[in-house]
Amino acid sequence: MKISILLLSIFLLTVLQESPEPYPFINHIEAQLVADTTAFAFHKAAWEYSFIGEYQKALWAFDQTFAGYPTLTDEQKDYFLSFHPVNAYHIILNRAEQERIIMINEAHHQPRHRVFTTSLLEGLYQKGYRFLGLEALAHTDTLLNERGYLILTSGYYTKEPQLGNLIREALKIGYQVFAYETQQPVNGKEREIEQARNIQQWVAAHPEGKFLIHCGFDHINESEVPGWEKAMAGRVREYTGIDPFTINQEILTEHYIREKENPFFKLVDTLRRATIFAKEDGSLFRGSKGDERFDVRLFHPRTTYTHGRPSWLLMHGARSVYSIDPEKITITYPVMIKAYQEEEREKAVPVDVIVIERYSDQKALVLLEGRYRLEIHNHEGDTLSMNISVSAGPQTK
Repeated sequence: MKISILLLSIFLLTVLQESPEPYPFINHIEAQLVADTTAFAFHKAAWEYSFIGEYQKALWAFDQTFAGYPTLTDEQKDYFLSFHPVNAYHIILNRAEQERIIMINEAHHQPRHRVFTTSLLEGLYQKGYRFLGLEALAHTDTLLNERGYLILTSGYYTKEPQLGNLIREALKIGYQVFAYETQQPVNGKEREIEQARNIQQWVAAHPEGKFLIHCGFDHINESEVPGWEKAMAGRVREYTGIDPFTINQEILTEHYIREKENPFFKLVDTLRRATIFAKEDGSLFRGSKGDERFDVRLFHPRTTYTHGRPSWLLMHGARSVYSIDPEKITITYPVMIKAYQEEEREKAVPVDVIVIERYSDQKALVLLEGRYRLEIHNHEGDTLSMNISVSAGPQTK
C-alpha cells in the first residue's frame, strides 16, 4: 500500500496543530464525512474513531478509500504455502539477539499494531534494547522521559490511548523514548531523509545501543518507493551501515471490507495468534518471491470481542475489563468515558476511551490493575467524575 505524498504533507501540518476537541463524539465524525468526502477526510475519520475506541468504525472509514490488493497467481500461493506458521514472538525475540535496529510499522488507524509492539517491549529490553524511536512523537515534548506519560500536545496520533499505553510501558520498563519525525512540512523524499538522519544521530551518540523504531506504513520499506526514492529504513541502512530488521504488520491484518484484505491473509485467516511464516532453513516470508521491501511480514488474526471490546486489548499485562454500573451514569446518553491513571495530571492522554450510546450498552473499559479517575461527559457538556480501583479479573462497579 502507498500513502500519497499529499496525505503525508497534510499529516505533517495536522501534527503541528492541536485539535480543539481531540476526542470527538461519533456523530461529530459522521457530520464531518457528510461535509467532506475526500480520501483524507476518511483517513482522518479513521484516526478519530480509533481515538475513542471505535475499532470497527475506524476499519470501516479507512476501507472506504482503500483500493485493496491484486489477485494472487498460483505460483504466489504455492510459494507462500511452502512456509509454515511460527509464533511471532519466538522469531522476533530470537532475531533480536543479532540485531541492533528493529523497525516495526503500523497502520495509523489500527491500535492492534501498537498493542503488539507494546507486548514486545519487555522481551526486547531483556535482549539489550534501550531506545524507542517513534514517528508519531513531536519534538516539542521535551519532558516526556521525565514525566512518564504523554500529554495532548505530544503529537497527533499519540492521542490514541493504546499508543499512549505503549509509551507509558516503555518508560516504565526503562527505555529512553525519542522523536525522529521531521520538524517542518517537507516533500516525501526530504521527509524520509530527515527521519533517517535523526535516527542516525541517536545511533551515533549511542554506539553500543540497540534501537526499536515504531513507524507508519511504508517507512520501513528497505527498497525504493515512488516519489521518495529510498524510504526511511533504506536511508537508515545507508547512513548508519546497519541493516535494520524490518517487520511489516499492516499488510497481513484484517479489514472491515473482507474483499479488500490481502490475499495472503485470506489463505491463513483461521490462525488465532500473531504469526510469522518460516522455512526449515530459517528463511522468513517477506512477500512474493523476489519481494525485498521488508524482512518479514507479520500476520494478526481476526479480532474477537470481550464486553464489546477487542480481545487483543487484554493480551499484554494484567488487564481487566471494567464495566460501569449504568445506574451511576446520571447524565443523558450518549456519553464518553475517559480513564486516567490517578497520578497523571490534566491534559494527559487517557489510558482508555469509550463511548456508551445507551443505557443497555455492555461496553467496558480495559485497564491494568491500579487506581483511576473517570471523566464522563455528553454532547450537552454535562459531566461526571469518579475514582475507581481496578484489580485482576472482570469487574462491574
